Amino acid sequence: MLVLLAASALSAFHLMAQTDEFATWTRVKADFGLSGGWSLVGYAEYRSMDDLKQSDRWGFSVMVDYNPTSWLRLESGYEFHYRQKSGNWTIRHRYKWSAQGNIVRGNWKFSLRERFQRTTSGGTAENDLRSRLRSSYVLKQWMNPYFSIELFQPLGGDAFFTVKRLRYRPGIIWKFSERYSLDMFYCRQYETKRCQNIFGMEFGMKF
Repeated sequence: MLVLLAASALSAFHLMAQTDEFATWTRVKADFGLSGGWSLVGYAEYRSMDDLKQSDRWGFSVMVDYNPTSWLRLESGYEFHYRQKSGNWTIRHRYKWSAQGNIVRGNWKFSLRERFQRTTSGGTAENDLRSRLRSSYVLKQWMNPYFSIELFQPLGGDAFFTVKRLRYRPGIIWKFSERYSLDMFYCRQYETKRCQNIFGMEFGMKF
C-alpha cells in the first residue's frame, strides 16, 4: 500500500513541481543508553537550501526511545527549529510520537515506522502522519547500505489520504567502532512547488 501510494504521489509531483534545487542536511546525534530498554537521544542539525545559497534551518531535538522487544521501538520527542521562511527567521516547535516494527532475515533488516507529528509556529498548527518503509543490508560489520521511502500525509478535514511530501533516500552507514558511526546519504524530496536533491551526513555517537 505504501509503495503504491508513493508511486501515485510521484506521478502527481512530476506534473506539479515548479523548481528543482540542491540542499544539504548535516546532523550530529548522541545516543545515551539507559537501563530496561530505554535510551535518550539528542540531535543538533543544520540545513541549507536554494542550491546551497541560503540557510534553511537550525534544529535541536530530544527523543526518548523505548524498546520493549527486539522487533518494536517506541519514540517520543520534541524539536526546536529556527528556520528561514520567505526571507524571515521564525521559531517552530514540533512534537512527535513514533512506533517502528522491525523484521530481520539473515543480513537483511526491514522496518516500518509510523510517526505522528504536530508542528506549531506563529499561532498555527499542522498535524502530519509520516510513514517510512526502510530496508538495509549488513554488507560488512562496518558498512550498512540502506534505502527508504517516506510519505507525509496531512491530518484533519479532507486532507487525509493526500501526500504533501515524498522522500526517497539511499545511503550508507559507516561504523568506525561500537561508539562512532557516519551516515552518508542522498535524498530526493518531492513537493508540489519544488523538488530537492539533498546530500547529507549524520555523525552518530553512542554512550
